[in-house]
Amino acid sequence: MKPEDKKILCSLIRDHEDTVGSSRVTMMAINAFIESIRQVRCSVEEVRELYSELSLAIKNTEPKVIPLIHLIEEFENEVDGPISENLEEIKERAISILKAKHDKIKAKVGKVIEQGLTCISEGDTIIVHTISFDVTNMLKLAREVLHKNFKVIVLKQDLAKTRRLVKSLSQADIDMEVIPEYSLSHYIEQGNKVFMGALSITEDLKVVSAVGSANVVSLCHLNRLPIYLFANTLKFSHRPSSQQKIHRKVEAHTHDDISYHLVTHSHDTVDLKHVDFLVTEQGIKDKTAILECIKAARG
Repeated sequence: MKPEDKKILCSLIRDHEDTVGSSRVTMMAINAFIESIRQVRCSVEEVRELYSELSLAIKNTEPKVIPLIHLIEEFENEVDGPISENLEEIKERAISILKAKHDKIKAKVGKVIEQGLTCISEGDTIIVHTISFDVTNMLKLAREVLHKNFKVIVLKQDLAKTRRLVKSLSQADIDMEVIPEYSLSHYIEQGNKVFMGALSITEDLKVVSAVGSANVVSLCHLNRLPIYLFANTLKFSHRPSSQQKIHRKVEAHTHDDISYHLVTHSHDTVDLKHVDFLVTEQGIKDKTAILECIKAARG
């Protein structure tokens, strides 16, 4: 794979993760991998090399999409074996394995949403700073299927993310108020819960989450507002936060007679100790049980 192709792949995964969440982008990436296998034309000798090349590129994205990486590593282990002399048989085996990986994360996400529905009560006012697939869908199901009445305070981020979230909640007839992130201090007393998603939970107990999360979580923690983190166990990383490759972007800006470089990052890191409840496909864990849950999941 050419360097420019790797850069484009990295950018696509990052942009999609930012707007639809890591669970959804993982499913999309696996589907794209399946489609690329269907379309590839090569010799039997070349096919495994092509698998490895694409897998390596996926594992080296900025930032690292941990659930996707876990599933790709499983794929690599399972696809490794005697090579058939029939190219179509090789491709069908690889596709079958990838479909199973897609089903695996889909099932885990479904269970997280199921657990999350029990975290939403009648009359709640929930502060949301995420485009998490899990959080968005549990809010919609709580309103449309369970007919619960609650309010969501949406913290406005960039236009694309805010538009997507507002549109989803509006379609479900969810009562909401959209406010700038920097105005949260004026609304903090109205909320009784904070919902957030994660890209990963690292070995050193950091939550890699949407940019801006660190400030929001810190303010809510200081005001003793319970923070709920929704993350299936595929998001548990075996590496520290320093190795998550959070993307750093430098852009040149000029306004009238002033020129400067604006530095931004794709994600924030949040201390897991600030999270009050961790919701995985295995259940809801309070502060005393979070560490044991992560240790057990990592084996």
